[in-house]
Amino acid sequence: MDWITNLLFLLLFILLSGLTVKARLLNKPAAASGALLAWLIWLGTGVTGVLSLALFFICGAGATRWKKKVKRQWITEVQHTKADRSASQVWANGGIAGLGAVLALMFPVWMEEGLLIIVAVLAAACSDTLSSELGTLYGRRFFNCLTWKADQRGADGVVSLEGFVFGLLGTVLIALVYGFMHSFGWQFAGIVLAGFLGNLADSFFGAALQRKGLLNNDWVNVLNTIIAAISIILLSIAFN
Repeated sequence: MDWITNLLFLLLFILLSGLTVKARLLNKPAAASGALLAWLIWLGTGVTGVLSLALFFICGAGATRWKKKVKRQWITEVQHTKADRSASQVWANGGIAGLGAVLALMFPVWMEEGLLIIVAVLAAACSDTLSSELGTLYGRRFFNCLTWKADQRGADGVVSLEGFVFGLLGTVLIALVYGFMHSFGWQFAGIVLAGFLGNLADSFFGAALQRKGLLNNDWVNVLNTIIAAISIILLSIAFN
């Protein structure tokens, strides 16, 4: 019976991925990658991981499309407002979550740790997306996160107070999934903290490395999620 359930979920993820292509949210390779990632998370951690992934996708897609034409006027290289997303972007934001799912799948005794990694990584990705998309749109004063001098709206490593608020909201939203499904204990606070730290790291790497052409946006997103994963692992060690 378990293999039938798993197969049905795979078919569901494939169907949903097809709808994202039709809606021009993802291109075909990205949609296939998303379906595979969702299935891995389902196999490894079940409903909580999948709900976290779904909420991240909904928030990310919504924030990206919200007033897209207005944002395009402010950003020279429109990396966050493309009509569809590529496979590299899917794995840059969710690849570490996929590793967390594989960890839980191969070593069931570490399922809780794998789930925390997945949720923290998605919290960081959601935090970064909302911070970038909505902070760019609604921010009033923009600063380079290294020099704290006024800088161009939408440039790599440029932040705003409003962006920080949206970023914090993003990580809280994902953490709420874990809270309602499991616990509002230290894990909930840890996911919020790890996700926000990942977002802060994203801004730092954007200013220090991406802006100089040393890394592209995908690799900055990977580092964002790695920081979030490391943070939640260290918190788990501290509290256990």
